[in-house]
Amino acid sequence: MKPIVVLKFGGTSVAAEAGRRAAARHIGELRRQGCDTVVVVSAMGRRGDPYATDTLLDLMDRQRAPVHTQDMLASCGETISACIFAQTLEELEIPAWPMNAFTANIWSGSEYGSAEISGMDTRKVMDILQKGRVPVITGFQGVSPGNEITTLGRGGSDTSAVAIGGFLKAREVQIYTDVPGVAVTDPRIINDVRYLPEISYEDCLLLAECGSKVVHPRAVRVAKEKRITLWVKSTFNNQAGTRIGPVQKPITGLIGIAGADCGDGERIISYLSRGVEVSCIIPEHCTFISEKETADGGRLVQFSTDEARAQDVIRAIYQNYT
Repeated sequence: MKPIVVLKFGGTSVAAEAGRRAAARHIGELRRQGCDTVVVVSAMGRRGDPYATDTLLDLMDRQRAPVHTQDMLASCGETISACIFAQTLEELEIPAWPMNAFTANIWSGSEYGSAEISGMDTRKVMDILQKGRVPVITGFQGVSPGNEITTLGRGGSDTSAVAIGGFLKAREVQIYTDVPGVAVTDPRIINDVRYLPEISYEDCLLLAECGSKVVHPRAVRVAKEKRITLWVKSTFNNQAGTRIGPVQKPITGLIGIAGADCGDGERIISYLSRGVEVSCIIPEHCTFISEKETADGGRLVQFSTDEARAQDVIRAIYQNYT
């Protein structure tokens, strides 16, 4: 039996033809290496793009529309994406088969807008793989016990990919985005930011819970539970990316800086380090919240600042460690 690799492509990867063709190259390379590939897709683009989830939801009055109606509409973006991406693969002579939660037999709870995946009958997906095709599966959705479509909430496509990888006993799950891995902090703030070659489940989950947005915390939790190795890579280049999983030796130095909105124009800034004693100078306008040691010897420091100064504070922390 061939090893299975699950590849998840985000909205920026599938929004335009150039991105879809770049994504297809990664699939083709894995197939040439002798792997079976299963693809999970997000909706195409972001709010304002015609088929993005938020754009579709903006068509209705969400204060009045029933939640099951909202979920039905929200699921359409991934369905469109799966069909268009499958067509792109076919045009590149990679046999493909689009699937939604019903046809892929992905089961979930009944909570509209925040359902959890509870199981999967893998036989249909395995049958498609055995026929030499690439299943292109909608992320972000499941089928409730009442046979209704449900969506998984923010980060749902990442979570779908990891859960599907677990049910299929995949070798690994590769999450493709528009950045070449997990960075120490937001690359929009630090132009030449350092990217991590690897990070443990525990460190990645802690930073994700503090506001780092590359991988959703639910996806990391599922990966840790199922012991699935994750990779975060760029759709648009062939760099190795960042491996998320068990590590032989925990990272030392500055591991990550994250920011989270806490309302009223305030942000909570968190930074995680290990094995170094560096006194980070916190500006006077920052309010200390906490400092604690993690189970594996890391140090998480948190403080608050106003939104207008948040990026300057992140730059100061990063420069203090580099």
